[in-house]
Amino acid sequence: MKGVLFLGDRECSVVDRPIPRPGHGEALVKVLAAGICGSDLHVYRSQSTSEQVRGHEASGVVVSLGPGVKRLKVGDRVAVHHHQGCGVCYQCSRGETVACTLEHTIVGVHVSGAFGEYLVAQERNCIPLPASASFVDGAFLACTGSTAYAALRRLGIRSNETLAVYGLGPVGLCCVLVGRALGLRVIGVDVLDERVDVARRCGAQAAINASKLDPVPEVRAFGRRGLLGGDGVDWVIETSGSTAGRSNVLPSLRREGGAAIVGVSSDEKVINPTHIHGRAARIIGSVVFPLSWMWDLAHVCEQSNLSFERAVTHRFTLSDAAAALATADVGRGGKVVFINEA
Repeated sequence: MKGVLFLGDRECSVVDRPIPRPGHGEALVKVLAAGICGSDLHVYRSQSTSEQVRGHEASGVVVSLGPGVKRLKVGDRVAVHHHQGCGVCYQCSRGETVACTLEHTIVGVHVSGAFGEYLVAQERNCIPLPASASFVDGAFLACTGSTAYAALRRLGIRSNETLAVYGLGPVGLCCVLVGRALGLRVIGVDVLDERVDVARRCGAQAAINASKLDPVPEVRAFGRRGLLGGDGVDWVIETSGSTAGRSNVLPSLRREGGAAIVGVSSDEKVINPTHIHGRAARIIGSVVFPLSWMWDLAHVCEQSNLSFERAVTHRFTLSDAAAALATADVGRGGKVVFINEA
């Protein structure tokens, strides 16, 4: 099979590798769509090299089964949760395979990943795709879309509330899409016109370029709610990881509003606890998601016709991996995905 290796300092290579074989409780999945995630780009930009096929946002079709598989069948359409875990520790028993304490195995890091034509995954990590979902939707379920869903779920959002999303990269765009599917009014903020435009395409009722306009007054006005007298939005999700984006979180919230910090990058101290106290605000961190929540988001897709296709701006084959990764690295559009032949 073809697979993509990272060679360090933004270099990659498409190589031939043996097709992996599923072991006990595992399935071999033919990868038909794979997304390029920001965490992939962190490794791509570094000096790190690896003999492992990279990528962790995979969806495709089960083509063979190892012994002991009980639920899956050949031909099943699935998305693959990339944190496989041991399955027996306390964290894995809660579905928090991302926090596994015994055998933290990650697709695309410890085992062959999504940037290949095939991968092996544990049965419990293969989530069935609804009939309405595309394989591209499945790639979003595998990480980016479910990361957005997890932030909204951890905040405890309700329909008809207001949400501001700071940072309209792939995770931010997914926050827009999932928020709208769950009945929220959404405003998006970024510093690039291209991403502002994609956010509107994804259903944001308003979208602002913060390099041209101070977003906080606009966000606060967006959050005003008639007779309730709100001044600020109910919820903020910060996905940019930037100092400026994080600085705008608290000023954008109404009293007793809440925010989730999802983006990673800036280490500057930009949030004053006194301002949290003054607004009676709640701020949480949100990273990845429990295994069961991926099932739940698949159900949301089935019930609401939610699709992540509108967040995709570039599609490539594995043979064009260098161009695909360079495009994602520039970061001026939405999601970049690999599409393989069925």
